[in-house]
Amino acid sequence: MRETKLYKALVQLSGHELNRQHRFVISPYFNRNDAIVHLFEWIKKDLKIPDSIEPSREELWKHCFKNEEYNDGRFRKLQSDLLKLVEEFYAQEAYDANPIHKARYLLESINSNKLENLETTAIRSAIQFSEDQELRPASYYLNKYEVEQNIYILNKHKAQRSSKTNIENIVTNLDKFFLAEKLRYYSLILTHQHFAAVNYKMLFIDEIIQHVKNYDYSDVPAILIYYQILLTTIEPENREHYDKLRELISKYIHYFPEPQVKEILDSAFNYCILKSNSGSLEFVRELFNLYVESLENKLIFVKDQITPWSYKNIVTAGLRLNEFDWVENFIQEYSLLLDEKFRENAVTFNYAQFYFYKKDYQKVIEQLSKVEYEDFTYNLNSKTLLMASYFELDEFEALNSFLDSFRLYIDRNKKLTQGKGKHYKNTIAIVRKLSKIVPGNTHEIDRLKQKVLATEGVVSKNWILEKLANLASS
Repeated sequence: MRETKLYKALVQLSGHELNRQHRFVISPYFNRNDAIVHLFEWIKKDLKIPDSIEPSREELWKHCFKNEEYNDGRFRKLQSDLLKLVEEFYAQEAYDANPIHKARYLLESINSNKLENLETTAIRSAIQFSEDQELRPASYYLNKYEVEQNIYILNKHKAQRSSKTNIENIVTNLDKFFLAEKLRYYSLILTHQHFAAVNYKMLFIDEIIQHVKNYDYSDVPAILIYYQILLTTIEPENREHYDKLRELISKYIHYFPEPQVKEILDSAFNYCILKSNSGSLEFVRELFNLYVESLENKLIFVKDQITPWSYKNIVTAGLRLNEFDWVENFIQEYSLLLDEKFRENAVTFNYAQFYFYKKDYQKVIEQLSKVEYEDFTYNLNSKTLLMASYFELDEFEALNSFLDSFRLYIDRNKKLTQGKGKHYKNTIAIVRKLSKIVPGNTHEIDRLKQKVLATEGVVSKNWILEKLANLASS
């Protein structure tokens, strides 16, 4: 039972939610099957004592059906019926959490059931609920569109042909929703294409960008922010785009739900990472400050958790500034906010990063030999650290063998974009040459240095240049 979808769906509920689920299950409006109630009550009790011996299906059957003979088909049906009630409860909770949904469905019901005496109050309430929403993502305008659409349907038969209807409100809200979501998802597409070889089709995006550029949407935070994110993505050389985005984030971030807050902040983080990887120390500090600010204001969390990618990026930013005490404390303190299935690997990798910056390269190798990452980005970062550690320890035989396997991994990984794969192949070739240069051979050192500077997208470029400088001074 504890491995079933039913049990795992109920594990996610808090104590208060379980109590509400209990009331839902025993309500005759939703359920009249006592056996379902008995099964739910056993699970609810078992959730409090998970280390107890799990009963057999036959024992659970007896708990639910008393003296009836065990029937496996009926028992499976019982679990399925309770799971449906659990799913209905989750849907009901989401419905209750947003009163605008209730107001909209009431308007639809009033129209379909011709309850004209309820129209005026329902319309007034729907408009009020719509205006009172604290958050202003694109869905805010979709909700307003649906409310206005229902108001139009209710009033259509009453309006005189010469009078103006609310059609303008309907299409204006639809336009705002459409523009904001198109900008949002196009930005996400461009970001995804930076990391993975994927193609998407999107209609009208050039026309939308031009339209938003020419018209004033200063009253629509979602359009303002997602348009600015798009500008930082397609024109990264223009610093003003980032400064404007930072300003908009400070002003409007509280208008967005938690998952979109994370999306928006990630856009700012990614811009800073791009600039810092190009050698801008100013943006390393900016990135670190942005992370610290987001942690302090609890903006970086999703459902009270931190993603392994945010966790890694925060550690990297701190290490690049030699904030060793802060980073070590962060790795320990925030590890508990990682999803349990990612926690061990994420902590292991980030301790490896920590040891690398502390120049304890043997510990780096020990840490990274413990794990193989499913996520290819983590895998690439792990292999890059191993490559550098073998070099730092002068283990050139192990390094050359490792570079062969690293190159094979790049060739076989179809998720990598062609450009990103090329960057890693270039890096592997450069490090191989670097390992063969005799200290003090200024001709070979200068030649490789020029190659590094002239080659686009060399991974760990600053580290390679530092090693070349060390060879030159030897």
